[in-house]
Amino acid sequence: MALLTHWDGEPVQVWARVWRADVVEAHDVIGSTNDRVRELAAAGAGPFSVVLAEEQTAGRGRGGAAWHSPPGSGLWASVLLPFAHGAPPHLPLAVGVAAARAAEHACRGVSVGIKWPNDLQLGERKLGGILCESAHGAVVAGIGLNIRFPPEGLPEEISAHATALESAGSGRVSPGELATRLLHELHVLLPRGASMHPDLHKELEKRDVLLGRPIWTQQAGNGTARGIDPDGALVLERADGERVRVVAGSVRSL
Repeated sequence: MALLTHWDGEPVQVWARVWRADVVEAHDVIGSTNDRVRELAAAGAGPFSVVLAEEQTAGRGRGGAAWHSPPGSGLWASVLLPFAHGAPPHLPLAVGVAAARAAEHACRGVSVGIKWPNDLQLGERKLGGILCESAHGAVVAGIGLNIRFPPEGLPEEISAHATALESAGSGRVSPGELATRLLHELHVLLPRGASMHPDLHKELEKRDVLLGRPIWTQQAGNGTARGIDPDGALVLERADGERVRVVAGSVRSL
């Protein structure tokens, strides 16, 4: 494992200046970019510090699930976000919208959907995911976006459900352009209060891939997805018409 002096063709210091980042690290191989940002936060790193990796060997998703992060095939990045008094519950959704906008900017012609609470999709396939974790008076936002399939392909258990930007769009996607737009959108969309901004809520409604679908939820069982409320909860309508807020746990389409 080694620190890189250059990433996507530019010195790391240049990316730090472009992204208005206190610290930027790029690694050839690392266990988890989220874990490294937590270490930087403990050492006093400032807001919007960024850790990137060409490959993660211990990347993880929500609930500790393994995240496949092969070399040179995606944007594997974590960003330190300033929430000294706790992050609002809709923060992962705001980060998801930032990542969706960045993907659409870097790869023209794609339309990215959001599957509550933290997945990004192209059609019915998973493009990426978001993992937000607390860290020393701040929040680490981990973002994984598949740019291209690795030459050896994907593990069998995920190949039927995953996609990548270059497979869905036209032309080569620049990780630097993708990351730059992501950092820009994070500055724009970072929540300023406990409730979601109405414009963000409207965008989520348009991107919500579960809306109107029959679903199973770990917290509340089966029903029909009726959108995302202003606090970031998934609204589930049961067969008897009762609506309940789902705030945690796994969700899948039926």
